[in-house]
Amino acid sequence: MGKRRKRTLKRYVDSEVVLAILIMMGLLSIAIAQLFIGKEDAHVFLDSNLSQEGKVTIEVVEKDKAPNSYILVNGEPVSNFYKKSITIPVKPNQILEIDGTKESEPLHFKVTAISDNVIEPQNTTVVRVDKNVQKVCMVKLK
Repeated sequence: MGKRRKRTLKRYVDSEVVLAILIMMGLLSIAIAQLFIGKEDAHVFLDSNLSQEGKVTIEVVEKDKAPNSYILVNGEPVSNFYKKSITIPVKPNQILEIDGTKESEPLHFKVTAISDNVIEPQNTTVVRVDKNVQKVCMVKLK
């Protein structure tokens, strides 16, 4: 009976060793994966779309300026219309909006110019703002 206990104990120790080896191999594979992600080539591949930038020009149609109206990028004010047209830099998947909540009358805004790599918003897009926040588009670049 004493021999059986030794065998069972030896098998138990062996399964612990196997489990420890599997855990170590898992941690090693995670470390190797992190090294590959940390290389410059991977960053260039992963960030290639995020480094793109374009320009969009929006102007007030009926007035020379609208200082109480703001261009919002992802919900944050970027600029007001202190002059007739405003040019802003844009990146892919940003949401462009116009905030006209402080205006006393409805206004129209028009996209008058875009850089060559901008797909959306399209040139000549017109947005009507009537004391609200109006979405222009989600930016798409080539």
